[in-house]
Amino acid sequence: MKKTILLILIIATLATTSIIHADIIEPGIENEFEYKEITFLSGKPVELLGKVKITQSGKGDSQKITYDYNLIGENNSRLTRKVVYNTEAQKDTELKQTLTSTIFDPSAKINETITVDGKNYILQDYIFNKSSTTQDKSIIKYTGGTWNGKKVYNEGGNKVIINIYGETYKYDNEWSTVETALIRHLITYEFTQAQPATVQQSTGSVSFGVTNIREKEIISQQSVPNQISFRESYIISEKEENTLTYNYDMPVITTARTTKRNTGEGSLKLTTMPKLFPLPIPGYTDITGYWAEKDINRLFSLGVMAGDTRYFNPRTPINRAEFARALVKACGLEPEMETKKPKSRKEVQEDIIFLDVDPENPYYPYIKRAVELDIMKGTEYNTFSPEELLTKAQAVTIIIRALGLEDISTFNLGKTFADEMEIPDWARKSIYVAEDLKMIDTNGEKMIEPNKQLTRGEAANLINRLITYLQKEIKTDYRERVVNF
Repeated sequence: MKKTILLILIIATLATTSIIHADIIEPGIENEFEYKEITFLSGKPVELLGKVKITQSGKGDSQKITYDYNLIGENNSRLTRKVVYNTEAQKDTELKQTLTSTIFDPSAKINETITVDGKNYILQDYIFNKSSTTQDKSIIKYTGGTWNGKKVYNEGGNKVIINIYGETYKYDNEWSTVETALIRHLITYEFTQAQPATVQQSTGSVSFGVTNIREKEIISQQSVPNQISFRESYIISEKEENTLTYNYDMPVITTARTTKRNTGEGSLKLTTMPKLFPLPIPGYTDITGYWAEKDINRLFSLGVMAGDTRYFNPRTPINRAEFARALVKACGLEPEMETKKPKSRKEVQEDIIFLDVDPENPYYPYIKRAVELDIMKGTEYNTFSPEELLTKAQAVTIIIRALGLEDISTFNLGKTFADEMEIPDWARKSIYVAEDLKMIDTNGEKMIEPNKQLTRGEAANLINRLITYLQKEIKTDYRERVVNF
């Protein structure tokens, strides 16, 4: 009981320690101390830093988000901006999708002034439209969005027009969140000429890549003293890393004429101080030297897989009920479940959809949660078969389908396993994806062993690899493939 309470407290604490980020709109990044943004209104990169305050109001699917910026830079540069956006969300519970539209609040007053090199650029007109789609796969949420906009500044009778184009990709799971945005500014300078009465135009462009990363990492700490009751302990480290890159091709303007081009690139980076949370110390005596010892110890500390106080029994096959519990806990899906237990046995029996899962079964709430989220399904009508043993193919298929990745392109399409013919057709795509994502390996004979019963030790290794994927591997795809760091 004490261990359960400790883990719940850790999860609750982790849920409240991250910085609250709104969607990426401007080319800026922040940590717990400051916000940084780059402006090119003067034709050169000017770094501004300070604070941005974000407030949110509204009810249900209609929200109003206000950003209030106060930034300063070198040579008395300054930015003040207050902008209000309206968002409308449409949720399709059957498809598990949310469609969100965001616009600049037409009733809000335009309020932005940027001072660079003694010149004041005052925002006169602003148009902004953004749409995004979020798909909830239970274990992970995926979002893709696009936007466009236009800003018109006045500077001493001259105009600076910025046409804005952006696209964003985001995922969010228990172990990491990454939002990556590609923003392009096409900048037009219009200079009014008195003699003769003409307008001189010059153009430039800036491409920004903005990435916000939140990651929780499980760290093993080896004990230094010899005379200590445990050899290693585990902690969770939670941190954020936010990066802005840019490259530009801007005009160098002298007396309203472009004399040459100013090109270059740069980057900014802000990180948060890691927050550390201790985990229970594992103490199994039957896994020393076992090939999955580290996987088992990590999952014990997280409360994902349990044995008795001394024995884990890594070579014992795992059943469907145990696997359901492990997946739900590994993906951080249990808190809501634990606060919504039915009040009476009658309510439990009315709610349950499987005749072979008794409401008093300790795995009942995890099975119910896994089924509600479409992570696992029954074996037959009204039957879950909680004691039925899992094969490797079944376990892998459950995970890959829960991630929504069974149809992605892989780099091993031409690869075959020594036991290729043994792979069930319904598991083939998932097994190839899992192998490509390094969640599973072949044995020494290049066999995948799809129909072998999965042991508790092998399940620990598989679920620990899933956690690693949710922590690190998918992050690399979103950060490096999209922004091309």
